[in-house]
Amino acid sequence: MNPSQQTRLQVLDTLDMMVRLWNDGDIPGLLSHADEECSGFSFWPLDQFSDIGEFREFLERSMGHVKDLSFLDTRVEAIGTISWIKGTCVFFDGVRRTRSEGRCTVVLKGTGHAWVLVHLHFSFPSGKE
Repeated sequence: MNPSQQTRLQVLDTLDMMVRLWNDGDIPGLLSHADEECSGFSFWPLDQFSDIGEFREFLERSMGHVKDLSFLDTRVEAIGTISWIKGTCVFFDGVRRTRSEGRCTVVLKGTGHAWVLVHLHFSFPSGKE
């Protein structure tokens, strides 16, 4: 399941771009890199989405909480045109005004010309919140 170096670099470039867009508050930019049927959920109860419209609402809610997002210990895997990234996400919680750390999994689909978001999952490990 180890991707080629080219795939790994393309996927990491996509992740880096999405993190920059998140930190810039660029919701249209993030939406342009998401599949119409993307899904996901986050740290907060009942905070989930199951299509691009709900993803927009998710971003509008979450960007106030998650500031200065970054990823550590990222690991890229891929099979064919599906890739997933797992690692530690670090951010400043804009509501609690604290530094927070959690786990993140991002699933991307290759379209032939780009990698697009299909699924996003943020979580806090037990005792880390």
